[in-house]
Amino acid sequence: MKLFQRIFATFCAVIVCAIFVASFSFWLVQDTLAENQFNQRRTIETTLMNSMVSAFRARGDNGAREILNEWKDNPVSDSVYVILGDDKTDILGRDVDSQTVERARAFAANNPESDLAHIEYDRFGEEYLFFINGWDNRQAQRLPSPLFIPGLPLSPIWHEFIILSFIILVGLLLAYILANNITKPISILGNGMDRIAGGDLETRIAQQMDGRDDELSHLAFQFDKMADKLQKLVAKERHLLHHVSHEMRSPLARMQAIVGLIQAQPQKQEAYLKRLEGELTRMDTLVGELLTLSRLETSNMPLEKEDLKLLPFLSNLIEDSQAVTQQNQQSVSLAVDPKIPENATVSANESYLYRAFDNVIRNAMNYSPEGSVIKVNVSQDNKNWIINVTDNGPGVNEMQLPHIFTAFYRADSSASKPGTGLGLALTQHIIEQHNGRINAQNVKPNGLNMHFVLPKKKAL
Repeated sequence: MKLFQRIFATFCAVIVCAIFVASFSFWLVQDTLAENQFNQRRTIETTLMNSMVSAFRARGDNGAREILNEWKDNPVSDSVYVILGDDKTDILGRDVDSQTVERARAFAANNPESDLAHIEYDRFGEEYLFFINGWDNRQAQRLPSPLFIPGLPLSPIWHEFIILSFIILVGLLLAYILANNITKPISILGNGMDRIAGGDLETRIAQQMDGRDDELSHLAFQFDKMADKLQKLVAKERHLLHHVSHEMRSPLARMQAIVGLIQAQPQKQEAYLKRLEGELTRMDTLVGELLTLSRLETSNMPLEKEDLKLLPFLSNLIEDSQAVTQQNQQSVSLAVDPKIPENATVSANESYLYRAFDNVIRNAMNYSPEGSVIKVNVSQDNKNWIINVTDNGPGVNEMQLPHIFTAFYRADSSASKPGTGLGLALTQHIIEQHNGRINAQNVKPNGLNMHFVLPKKKAL
C-alpha cells in the first residue's frame, strides 16, 4: 500500500471516530446535566409540597395558600397543586386537567407515604389533594439520539443513515486534504531526486512548495542547497579535469619532443636530459599540488593543529625567502605592530600554514620588479591576527580579482609567468582550514596586497 493510501485511511478512520466520540460525549454530557437538573427540581418540588402539607395541618387551607404565595416567584410553585375534593379545582384557581387529578388521587390513595401525591382532610372532613405535576415521571426524559435530525419527519433509521453518510463524506474529504498535504511535497522531493540522479543538476524544488512554511518546505530548501552545492562541485571537478589534462599535455608533449631530439642528436644528449629533467620536475610539482588540493577539498578530517607562535614563525619564513629574493635583487621586510606580544599564538598546522604564506611571498617575488621590497605587516583586532603581504607588481585587473583563488585560473598579468596555477587555490583552502580568510586588493599606484585574517589563540 502506498504512503498516500496509508495516510488517507488512517486520517479517515481517526476523523470518523473523532466525530462519533465527540457526538456521543456531547449527548452523554447533556443527558447527565438533564438528569441532575431533574433531580434537583424534584427535590425542591417535594420539599415545597411537604411544607404545604405541614402548613395545612397546622393552619388549614390558609396555611397552604400562604406557602404557595411565598413561593410564587419560584417556577417550582407552578408544578405543585392543591385540589379541593368537592370542586376538583386548584385552590389558586389554576387550570388543571381532570384526568390528571383523578390519576393523582388514585396514586395518593394507593401510596399514602409518597412525597409526590398526598391526600389530607380539614377539620370539617373536606378532602384536599396535594400532588406534583408530572408525579408519574420518575426520571428525566432522555435526550434524543445524537443521530436525530430535529424537524425531519423520517424514521430513525433514515436519520442515522443521513448522519452517517454525512460524517463519512466529511471524514473522507478531510482525510484526502490532509493526506495530500503531506504526500504532495514528498512526491515533489522524490521527483527532484530522480532528476538529480538522472544528471539534471539544475533541478530545484523549493518554488513548487506553494508557500508552505513547515518541516517539509525546509527539507525542500535543504534539497536545493544540496543540489546547488553538488552542481558547483561537479562543475569544479569538470573545470579541474579540463585544466589538469591541458596542463599535463603540454609537458608530456615537450618530453616527447625532447626524447625525439635525443634520438636524432645523441651528441646533445646531456643538454636534452637536463631539459627533460626540468619537465619531469614541473610535472611532479603539478601532481603534488593536485594531490594536496584534492586532499584539502575532499577530506572530512580537519588538519592536525598545535599552538604556534606567530612572530617567530613569520620571521623564519621571511629568512628562508631572503636567499631567493637576493637573486632578484629584492628584499622582504617584516613590520609588527608594537602592541602585539612576543608570544602571540595561533592554532595551526605549521607545515601547511608555511606553504600558504610561502606561495603568496613567492608570487610577490615573481611579479615584483628588481630592487623592490615585499612588505609583510602584522597587526591585530579584538579577535584576529591580520597579516598583509604587499608587492610592487602590476596588480590584477579588478574584474579578475575574485577569480584568482580558483584552481588553474591565470590572470592577464600572469600569462607569461611560470607556475601551475594552483598556488593561490591551495593557500585559500589552507587558510580556511585554519578558520581564517584571505582576499586580495590592488594597491595604488601599483602592486597587490594579500590580506590574511587568522583567529587569535590565547598565549600559553
